[in-house]
Order: sequence, then C-alpha cells, then structure tokens
Amino acid sequence: MISQVLWLRRVLRGRERWSAARLAQHQQHQLALLRRHAYARSPFYHHFHQRLGEAPLAELPVLTKAALMDCFDDISTVRGLRLSGVQEYLEKLHGDERYRGRYWVAATSGSSGRRSVIPSDAREWATVIASYARANEWAGISAGPLHPASMAVVSSTTAWHQSARVAATVRSPFIKSTRLDAASPLPGIVARLNETRPDVLVAYASMIRVLADEQLAGRLHITPRAVNSSSEVLTEESRTMAARAWGVPPFNVYAATETGGIAAECDRHQGMHLFEDLVIPEVVDDAYRPVPPGVAGDRLLVTVLFSRTLPLIRYEMTDRVRLAAEACPCGRTFRLLESIEGRTDDLLTLPAKAGGAVRLHPVVFHQVLDLLDAAGWQVRHEDRRLEILVAAPGGDIDRAGVGSAVHDALTAAGALPPEIQVRVVDAIPVGVSGKRPLIVSVPDQV
Repeated sequence: MISQVLWLRRVLRGRERWSAARLAQHQQHQLALLRRHAYARSPFYHHFHQRLGEAPLAELPVLTKAALMDCFDDISTVRGLRLSGVQEYLEKLHGDERYRGRYWVAATSGSSGRRSVIPSDAREWATVIASYARANEWAGISAGPLHPASMAVVSSTTAWHQSARVAATVRSPFIKSTRLDAASPLPGIVARLNETRPDVLVAYASMIRVLADEQLAGRLHITPRAVNSSSEVLTEESRTMAARAWGVPPFNVYAATETGGIAAECDRHQGMHLFEDLVIPEVVDDAYRPVPPGVAGDRLLVTVLFSRTLPLIRYEMTDRVRLAAEACPCGRTFRLLESIEGRTDDLLTLPAKAGGAVRLHPVVFHQVLDLLDAAGWQVRHEDRRLEILVAAPGGDIDRAGVGSAVHDALTAAGALPPEIQVRVVDAIPVGVSGKRPLIVSVPDQV
C-alpha cells in the first residue's frame, strides 16, 4: 500500500501545474470511464441515468445521502457487497482488518443526520490516502531518513472513522504519530501533547481553537512547525488565535468520508485549492442551479472520479461553499474555494418577524460570539429556547450583555428571538466523533 500511495502522490504532483485545457480533458476522460463502469455494473445507475447515457454531467440527477444508503446494495458494483454485511463488519472493527479481506470501509458519525458508509478497494483507498498526503505536502509536512518528524493528530480514534482508518493503514518509520481522542478530557490531551511535543499538529478546527487558547494561557507548551485544521469551519478568529499561539498560520483542509481530500490551502493562504483532478465539484443553490464565483451556494455536488466500488456521480453534500473569483498567485491550476461557511444542516430555523420562518446561518452568531475571550461556543436550540454555551472564558463575561447582543443579531436577521440563556461551561460538549458543532438543534419533546 505504501508504495502505491507514493506512486500516486508523484502522479498527483505532476497534475498540479496542468493547463486548464488539460485538466478539463482529464476530467472528461475520467468521467467517461466512471460512467461506463457504473452503467455496466450498478443496477441503480442503469435505471437512475436511463436514457441519459450521453447527457452532460450538469443534466444528470442528483444523488442524495438518503438515496445512497437506501439503494446501497444496487449502487454497489460488486456482487454480494451489501449494506447489512458492511454494517455488521463495522460493529466489530478494531484495527485495520478489511471487509471480506479486500475493502477498507469508513463511515460518518451521522451527527448531521443519516450515517454514510463508504467501502474502498485498494486503488480507491490508496487514492484517498494520497489526497491527504498532497494536503500535508502543501503544508510543508515532510519527513525522511535524515529528517524524521513527530505528529500529533487530535480527532477521532473510533476505528471506523476515516482519519483513524488512514492512520491504521499508513505507518511510516520516518513519522512518529500520536493519535489523541478529541472527545477525551482536555487536561489529558494537553498533558500528552506537552509530553510528545509534536513537530506537526493536526486537529479539528474547533480543537485548534481550544488548544490555541491553552497555549496562550500557558498550560500547553508545544512549538509545532506546521498546524493543519480539518473537518469543521476554521473561523478567522480561530486562525488568528492559532497564529498567535504557535507563530505559524494553520493550513485548512477540506475533506469528507465519501471523497477523501477535496481541497487544501497552499502556502499563500488565499483559499483552498480544489482537487479537481480527483473530484468534479459543482457549487449550486437550493434548486441545484450553479452559482457564480463570489456567491455562496447551498449545496456542493461532487463527482468522485476514482470511485468504482460505490460510484458517486453528482453526490450531494450540504456544505455551503464559495468559489473565489481570482486565481491563486502560486500558479496551481485548481480553482480556489474562498470559504466554507458550514453546512446547510447547520442552519437554525426560527419564527420570522414577518410571519412564517427564517433560516439563520451560523454567521449570525459568529458576529457576536467570536468576539468573546473564550475557547469556543455552541448554540443549542431546544424546547423553543436558545442556550448559548461559552467555554472557559478568559475572564468574567457579561451574560446579560451576550444574551442581548444575540437577541439583537437575531432581530436584525429577521427572526423573532426565543428565550435566550447564556451558560459558562468548562468545555464545549463533543459528539461521537469528537467534533464540537456550532449549532445543535434538539427536537422538541412531545
């Protein structure tokens, strides 16, 4: 596997300076191969794209996560590869053992709704790993016999989580890697990092902010030469805190269980380059119409060009992203994502002043809560009230003032604010995979 990943990384490196024309030609060729494979081997796609075999990509129907899981057995191109068997295997997974001795399987936590389960054969899995290696290389993370490195990864240690699966597959004698569970108590994480003093720190974006706060408070004492942020929205405030704490700007990485790496920052830090040689991204609105650069879409559709076991053609992700209007001065051809604003699933729905309902983006809360001297925050919507959790503030906070500021922000956004409570906590609660979502909506109890 390691040799295959290294070979693929060389291949990917050679594509990064392609002309736009050559990149488009590559995409069309790989898309044709993907569609031919799907139509020949997947009963689902045989019917889903019926009479659309010659249609352009933009005219094909959208594949939702619900459809992917509901129709898993028919989407699969491998006879006998069934969701029930894969799920049973995941329940018993502890290390790097493969399903049926052949497939690496990763799954999402299901925190945003339904769980996704993605099996990959050796070529697909090597490509996923190579996509992450590309992001690491752009961040200046490298190691060899003469320059070994140590890395600490603070994310999920759950065996079926993709980052844990990648770590279990790839073990390098040149990189000493320590994996820490983001859901563990913070003092233990800090103590372990102080003990290992990693050269490279990789963590969820919310954990980057928490650890930066620990460093600035004098409890964490590490000097990483590179910091990678992934899996969540990296706010400007978190980015600034990380740079203050460690003297290096964090590199943002955009990835998903279904795709592997999607985009990553280069050393210019002007946005994330889309991995357009591996995926074809389409930024669209709620009606699946394309939106221009500079405008945030409501959905991101991805066609994973290397997917074969479970083909993903125009697969819907609920991420709100915005393409940059300008190219990056680094010279790479791949387009830039100017920002990731979160998921449509993270939108908060409240009664509107004008009647009906209004959907609010987390940016409404960023404008108020990011200004607090705190290690993080979370908005919980439950039983017709909002609870604002503020983690370990640097000093006393004016809870009434924070509540009033949130009330005013909601009013300005056209909402009828519910009851608002502000509570100080030691740490923001984490989900199954160790992430700390900004918005949590708990269904009303009936």
